[in-house]
Amino acid sequence: MQKALVPCLALVVAMLSGCASLLPTSKVEVQTPWRNYPDALALYEKIVVNKSTIADLKVLGLDANITPNVLSLSHADLMRRFASVPGTDTDMLDQRLRVCLRNREKCAAIELEQIQTHRERIGNFWMDFLNFRRTTLTTGWKFDAIIVVDDGLVIYKVWSGKPNIRELENSRNPLGPFQSVGEATLRQRF
Repeated sequence: MQKALVPCLALVVAMLSGCASLLPTSKVEVQTPWRNYPDALALYEKIVVNKSTIADLKVLGLDANITPNVLSLSHADLMRRFASVPGTDTDMLDQRLRVCLRNREKCAAIELEQIQTHRERIGNFWMDFLNFRRTTLTTGWKFDAIIVVDDGLVIYKVWSGKPNIRELENSRNPLGPFQSVGEATLRQRF
């Protein structure tokens, strides 16, 4: 019996020592030609208002028909985004943007939206596995830009982003694997 106990203990120790690597990870990456936040921002800065054309945007890789995850926005999309915000006076909008919105069919835009995140569960494997405590670390970046084109010429651009996403999510269940059993029972009764 003691001879069988030694290999079993060795197996348990080996399992416990590498348990952190057993926690799940996930990655979300919107596919575009820009690999990181500085690349996306550098592309945005190459676009010159009142100088860049649709052809220039295509050379930079901003073609909604070819480039993945580049959105083509219609005049109606622009109206919803800029002019129909409750409490917003259209006189507060950029002059060129107001003229473009009045031009209707000649006014359009493209939106570059890229996000890359990596979610990793960290901490004690057994506490996570048995659902007592789960800690998830999310890291990455997000970049969003809208480029407005009036009759083939870039007349307005705006960007926003998060160059450094770092979020820590902790969940604690004192009853561990039995926590969801009680919640499911309550939902069935009500």
